[in-house]
Amino acid sequence: MSGCLTTRSLVMDRNTLTGRLLPIVLLVATGAVSATEVLPQQSAVNQAPSAPASMPGVTAQQLTSRVGRNPSSAATTLTLTTEEREQLDEEATAAGASGKPFKVGAVKPVAINIDLRPIDVMAMGDQTYSFADGLVRRTEGELHWTIRLDTTDSAGTRLLLDNIQLPDGAKIHVYNDAGDLHSYSNVGERLWTHSFTGEQLYLQVEVAEADSDDVRFSIASAMLRHPLPRELCPNNAPCVEDASCFNLTDWPEIDKARKAVAYINFIDDGWGYACSGGLLADTDPDTIIPYFLTANHCVSNPDVAATVEAWFDYRTPQCHSVCQPVPPGTFSTLGATLIQHSAVDDHSLLVLDEQPPEDAWYLGWTSTPVAWSDGATLFRLSHPQGSPQAFSTQRVDAGTDPTQYCGVTSMPRGAYIFSRNAIGATEPGSSGAPVMTASGQVVGQLFGICGYNIGDVCDSVSNVIADGAFANYFHRLSPWLDPNENSLPLSVQKVGGGDGRVTATDIQMSDEAEQEAAPAPPAGPVQSQPEWPWQARLSVSTWRLNGDWTCGGSVVHPNWILTAAHCVVDDVDERFTTVAASTIEVRTGSSRPDCGGQVSKVKRVVKHPEFDPFTGNNDIALLELKSPVWAEPIRPVTCEREELLACINTRGAITGWDAEEMCGYTVTVLDGQEATIVNPSECRTAYGQDSITNNMLCASSTPSNGACQLQDGSPLAVSNQRGGYVQAGIVSRSNPNTGLINRNADGDRVNSCTSVPTQAVYTRLANYVDWMETTTGMDFSSDVGPGVIDCGGVCVGQYAKDSRVTLTALPDYGSFFDGWQGACSSKDSTCEVSMTQAQNVKALFRPMQPRSLCAACTP
Repeated sequence: MSGCLTTRSLVMDRNTLTGRLLPIVLLVATGAVSATEVLPQQSAVNQAPSAPASMPGVTAQQLTSRVGRNPSSAATTLTLTTEEREQLDEEATAAGASGKPFKVGAVKPVAINIDLRPIDVMAMGDQTYSFADGLVRRTEGELHWTIRLDTTDSAGTRLLLDNIQLPDGAKIHVYNDAGDLHSYSNVGERLWTHSFTGEQLYLQVEVAEADSDDVRFSIASAMLRHPLPRELCPNNAPCVEDASCFNLTDWPEIDKARKAVAYINFIDDGWGYACSGGLLADTDPDTIIPYFLTANHCVSNPDVAATVEAWFDYRTPQCHSVCQPVPPGTFSTLGATLIQHSAVDDHSLLVLDEQPPEDAWYLGWTSTPVAWSDGATLFRLSHPQGSPQAFSTQRVDAGTDPTQYCGVTSMPRGAYIFSRNAIGATEPGSSGAPVMTASGQVVGQLFGICGYNIGDVCDSVSNVIADGAFANYFHRLSPWLDPNENSLPLSVQKVGGGDGRVTATDIQMSDEAEQEAAPAPPAGPVQSQPEWPWQARLSVSTWRLNGDWTCGGSVVHPNWILTAAHCVVDDVDERFTTVAASTIEVRTGSSRPDCGGQVSKVKRVVKHPEFDPFTGNNDIALLELKSPVWAEPIRPVTCEREELLACINTRGAITGWDAEEMCGYTVTVLDGQEATIVNPSECRTAYGQDSITNNMLCASSTPSNGACQLQDGSPLAVSNQRGGYVQAGIVSRSNPNTGLINRNADGDRVNSCTSVPTQAVYTRLANYVDWMETTTGMDFSSDVGPGVIDCGGVCVGQYAKDSRVTLTALPDYGSFFDGWQGACSSKDSTCEVSMTQAQNVKALFRPMQPRSLCAACTP
């Protein structure tokens, strides 16, 4: 077999005497197999960064004795409303639809503010006092204050602590009557706690009496989990199989998988959700990093990842024993860092912020495709509907028509594995669970079921199981799972609700002799940039018949704007004259097209010399500005990376403007809408068989709120797989019923979704990078550059082992920088990361607290 396909396999084994990990790497190419052994690793070597939450060094009983007793009454009682319970029940019943996480609870407001400054510590004796709906006591140089919160019929409760200000050494303890206890210190400003069962929860502050005035925080909210039915479980489908009923005879790797698969819960948009996932091994013999694989539709942004709580080894005590919620004492970790994710094959790779249990297993993996291995048996452990581990097997069905079963063209075989249940089944809550070979190697993770009877997960005739294929996205995970010492990944996430920018301002190589040039923070005013910062608005004003019109564009360099060629020609006659540079005004850096940001004049208009206004071929132009703009630019996708980043079925975003209500008025604001690159044949059907050339892309979008936001010249952006975006296309035509220009009918070229199909034609930017470089004199050969940290919410750079990278945080106007977490831990605006292994850093940007304008007002 010829070609350049290389597959990677990783089989894990653990030495039962030493508790060490033995990975074996298999390189499979052209039918030949060679093996490279990775030496055993001690689980304590180079553990992941310490987490903000940790197991305490005291017991709940000891904490109670420090105050004297627990409060006899609650500061508040929390319960799910009847409407919330009904909604959760309804969604559980209708949860057969794939691609959605399983909703298990609701977030309830609490709004209890804690401030210990009013306590006169020096006047206190050795007794228990009432204070702020709780009890407080001074003992042995410390102050202990406890409050009680009650819940009704909650299967588990998590508290959101917000605006946290704790002095060094202070701790917040949360515990219940069963003795479950977690303690938190050295945390950021915001934290979702672990889950606690029981109807009474207690929160205790422990602080040195001299520092008690510095304690302030709020119990902002609580997530209450909807109770599971008692008795594997009455709420599960009858075909769901209790994993405790299976052993090594059924699957030789089952005991290892039990210790790797976890039940996760997380919080997003006011609700609690549940999914499954599993630990993954890497090939670095010097590290054990808790990489965790789950589904993109479960966890796809850093703030949600920070709320992830993972329970390990959650299973029934024995076969067919009574089902119960997660039992007290079950080992759990809190928090995770999002490393890499994609909706194309529905995968998310996380790193847990805390180490898993000492006896945890890290699953092996293989990048050998199995999607076409008809009849191959696959194995899985998952947590259907949040129940204890369930066991299932599937057989690959290589003859299934994905479009017929799933009803979409964006789930092709290869990106997904399609199989049918043989033993057991999966349900909502199983999403993200790894699917493995007989040797325990991960080949994918669960998306869900597709078919004609998805309400019955036991119907393996009408339904198929869809898993995102590990082989399809391994190249994206390989920097972490199969690291190269010359390019170790450094992942930076911006979290906290504020806005800002992180750049690598100094890169010192391992020999301390060579230093890379790094990008400086943006010049110009430090103020908030819009969500899609590269978007530009072009206003053209001529004296000719057509008068004025507007178009979109994108900042590709501080001195250059990219747009469609037809946006800069006048179609008043058939000469299609290029408009004068003086007639164009460009607004950048604003979420409004009519105000704010930076307004620039154009120095030069460069239309592609072979632009055809009748066919739309070569519909691309560049505008050179008279002065640079400070808006963050977007780079074009290169020819070399187009297959990886902008192929058919890639999901991206089109950016432009949409109507929104503001202060009682309808205004136009910057917005984005999901779009998927599809086969050009779909546009040929809409626009004509001869109308789509190799210089064009076709993309399909599902409009929201009735607005397509397709303004000609605007960018089609896709992920650069480093956490930022690259531009794949330029909106050229979005309405087959009008001409390419036709400004007499539509001056602004913003199309209503009620009158146009969802397919739009885009200029294929990868074909024009050379022309852009020739025109501008700039280097666009890399979509970001391997060592650059300067991108979106998740940024990834790659550096040689033992390099030292200095990161600098720059908050936007209206936000402040609140410190680093992970490989860096400080409040300074800069931090240095030593690249001894793949590293992860969180940069916390917080919004400024709004100030009251009438704090000192008088009537």
